[in-house]
Amino acid sequence: MNDKDIPKFTCKECGGHQLIVTHVWSLLAGEKSERWQEWGPLKDNHSCEYEFKERIEENPDDEDQRGDFGEYQEEDSASEPEEYEMYKTETYRESDEFFVNCENCDREIEFGWSQPDRRGLIHPVEFSDFNPTKSWPDPKYLEIWQQKGWFRKKDG
Repeated sequence: MNDKDIPKFTCKECGGHQLIVTHVWSLLAGEKSERWQEWGPLKDNHSCEYEFKERIEENPDDEDQRGDFGEYQEEDSASEPEEYEMYKTETYRESDEFFVNCENCDREIEFGWSQPDRRGLIHPVEFSDFNPTKSWPDPKYLEIWQQKGWFRKKDG
């Protein structure tokens, strides 16, 4: 058996070996705000390719469905589009949320990033190769990492 056969993660609750990363963000579309999420498996090299994406419905029973924010209607008039026809999209990375969960039991796993400001690769605390000196905590874990003495400041 070599190192490639040994999983980097084993869930202490269910024994699962796969983690799922979920990215949730808000999108300002015109005057309305929408929440979206994308998710996919975390690979052993700490990277994630999101395989799925969906808009988070505020009321799933609501039958009034709008199209994808990237869609637009064909313009058949010579006048300028009305305000309701224009969709200016804005996202704010500071308010984005990221979650790492066990694929089998959905237990949330504490994690950090390879670069400050939630950039780079994802470093779950329960990965066998986790090193707190090479990670910056996700903001929701900052206080916990400070208590453990793991918090590192941005390199100057």
